[in-house]
Amino acid sequence: MTRIFLALVATIMLAAPLRAAVDIQEVTSPGGINAWLVEESSIPFVALEIRFEGGAALDPTGKRGVTNLMTALIEEGAGDLDARAFAAARDAMAASYSFDVWNDTLSVSARFLTENRDEAVELLRQALVTPRFDDDAIERVRSQVLSVIRSEATDPNDIASAAFNATVFGDDPYGSDTDGTLETVGALTRDDIVAAHRSALVRDRIYVGASGDIPAAELGALLDTLLGALPESDRPLAADAAPMIEGGVDVVAFTTPQSVAIFGH
Repeated sequence: MTRIFLALVATIMLAAPLRAAVDIQEVTSPGGINAWLVEESSIPFVALEIRFEGGAALDPTGKRGVTNLMTALIEEGAGDLDARAFAAARDAMAASYSFDVWNDTLSVSARFLTENRDEAVELLRQALVTPRFDDDAIERVRSQVLSVIRSEATDPNDIASAAFNATVFGDDPYGSDTDGTLETVGALTRDDIVAAHRSALVRDRIYVGASGDIPAAELGALLDTLLGALPESDRPLAADAAPMIEGGVDVVAFTTPQSVAIFGH
């Protein structure tokens, strides 16, 4: 929750002009979606920050990395638009969408001009509600993720971090990388990705921050249009992580000209 709040505040502060105080409105849409809003009509765009509580900690046993892979595929085509057509439609509106995932949360960031607001929201709605998960996109993005995993396996910083996390958290999601492993990511199916989307993007675990050229009443209607069709959660959140380390020093042998040390308490 702290990270969610700080991210929302950062977005608000970046989008609003400098002033002595920021007027943050609490908005509830007709459909019951809550948000924080900083209205600023002098700038011709709207910025949205959306957080879905849960994130990669929702990965099923043996399918580590599925939420990360799913998140990377959200913008790779939606509705009737394949990846290329989706990108062209987004760029034609000068809209910006980004998606990321951590163990605790999945994030959606969007910026779009006031004049293109309805079209940009509709395109984002399709990405969130009806992503295509085409086979060619899955294999392309899977290859990118596998390349990252291979690279991290030879990076001293990543090796040390992985060893530390595994020692402290064991089998808990915090004990392994959200990217997954070569084995788990390589075995993921489209059905796994669809199931991860169903579990991660749910309307009862949403936190929203908005800023820019949009009144509270219009933001409420926008939120229902954008997020109202998402399902309710179908699985519980992960339990709190319980650190298992009692102290000591572990050394991972790796041939490199410089050592890397990670300290934890």
